[in-house]
Amino acid sequence: MKCFLIFANYARPAYDGIASLYVGRVIFIFNVNVTAVVPARNEGGSIKATIDSLKAQTVKLSRIIVVANNCTDNTAQIARENGVKVFEMMKNTQMKAGALNYALEKILPAMPPQDCILIMDGDTTLAPTLVESCLACLAANPMAGAVSGIFTARPTSSLLGMLQAMEFWRYRRQIFQNGMRAFVLTGTASLFKAGALKAVKAARFKGTLPRSCGSYYDTIGRTEDNEMTLALLTLGYDCLAADTFAQTDVMESPKKLFLQRERWYNGALINLKAYGKALPWYLRWVYWRQQIGLFLSMIFLTLMLLTLLFCAIFGILQITWLWLLLLGMLAFERTATVWRLGVKARLIALCVIPEQLYSIFLVFVFDVSLSHFLTNKKGGWHAT
Repeated sequence: MKCFLIFANYARPAYDGIASLYVGRVIFIFNVNVTAVVPARNEGGSIKATIDSLKAQTVKLSRIIVVANNCTDNTAQIARENGVKVFEMMKNTQMKAGALNYALEKILPAMPPQDCILIMDGDTTLAPTLVESCLACLAANPMAGAVSGIFTARPTSSLLGMLQAMEFWRYRRQIFQNGMRAFVLTGTASLFKAGALKAVKAARFKGTLPRSCGSYYDTIGRTEDNEMTLALLTLGYDCLAADTFAQTDVMESPKKLFLQRERWYNGALINLKAYGKALPWYLRWVYWRQQIGLFLSMIFLTLMLLTLLFCAIFGILQITWLWLLLLGMLAFERTATVWRLGVKARLIALCVIPEQLYSIFLVFVFDVSLSHFLTNKKGGWHAT
């Protein structure tokens, strides 16, 4: 594989067979092999593109493994025809986390701690430099346990799909503002040190982490990627994000979007409750602040709608220059932050109303997720 010569914050390809890591101004050199693990359930229509994007990486992967998870289509067949290793699971009751654990239990014990595992979804394609960029981030930070790519939306013609694409693009901006630290090690594409994953499993057995599932990924909760992020942070690892892209599908129907976001929101609340004080105080602040922000959005939106309804009923609703100025400022900010997505995204943002309706929908989903959390109602895991 290619390797990296790291000095200060600059990375460049060096020569085949090794990678380098600096601590301060000292450079260390070691061998690194990267194995890709792709859990896939009925991804016959996309798995070839996923495999092709892995083979096109500027850093050659040691192995590509597709875990055919309860597939009823030809996912496994297509993967084999494209020359990769396939693990088939026909009676997996633990969803994506179970599929990942099945593969990791087979390959991780024999891997040295400096080797890496790339975990990605079967409906995702990667930028050719994703692995290279993630390895550079790992090499530049000895405390890093994993590096996440930044997910972007696959081209879509629907309004709902475009709204998600715009949301994903603004999430990239948030990551930059957060110093390239990942809020969640996304399942679309994240690179893990083998040693970090082994440390997570050992901590589960010791009871250092809240939930002991007996393996690497948590099989009890609903959002295994979020939980793995919290696990690594609790053990003292840094979770980073690289400025590189993983392109994934968007939800093309309100029902699918509802199921996806309900699982995300509810799963995050469940995980934060489970970890409690195990997380360092500053991390508790970061993650609970996100949830409090969503809760306050729900309260504010409810009050705003009630106020508008009251004013409309009693005929006291007036549009003044101040309201128009605020609306113009909002339209400018929304448009500027998606400018690079093209004309269609700019027009949607400029109209304001579509994004406001989308926000109302997401706040409603959070409301449902919060009610499920408070009543201990656990929903299912939906492949979205």
